[in-house]
Amino acid sequence: MSKYSREFKLITAQQCLDGKSSRILANELSIPSQLIRYWTQVFAIHGTDAFLPNLHASNAKTKLQALKLMWTNEWSLNHTSAILNQSSPGTLSVWLKKYNEFGLRGLERSSISRLKMKQSHTTTKPDSEMTTEELKEELAYLRAENAVLKKLEELEQAKRRQTKKKR
Repeated sequence: MSKYSREFKLITAQQCLDGKSSRILANELSIPSQLIRYWTQVFAIHGTDAFLPNLHASNAKTKLQALKLMWTNEWSLNHTSAILNQSSPGTLSVWLKKYNEFGLRGLERSSISRLKMKQSHTTTKPDSEMTTEELKEELAYLRAENAVLKKLEELEQAKRRQTKKKR
């Protein structure tokens, strides 16, 4: 979800096209002037269709097509993003970075980032009703938790010693 509404972007871009300086608008609205200039560029290209949801983020193939469009025309990230009607040039920048690091696989949707954190291992069953496997699992969890807490305490003590030495 975008930080700024589509209507806000359109109104701000229109004000800039009507002659109001992006710096003045930036001061009035407390947002970066570069962002206002980007919105103005997108609005100038797409008019009232600017900032509508697009399909360029749907799969790795379309992301690669967007990058190839930028490379073949020797466009900047900002200009390519504006041509593609993206809400921000940062999206294309992320795709480029992932492509440079991991190739086409980097552009595929990653399910890793959307995994939920594992819930705590505290159980509602009494110990007498738990299976041997469940007891072993809980024991391993508690040992790991204990080790983390010990390490944290050790780091805090080391930090205190460093501050004492500096005095």
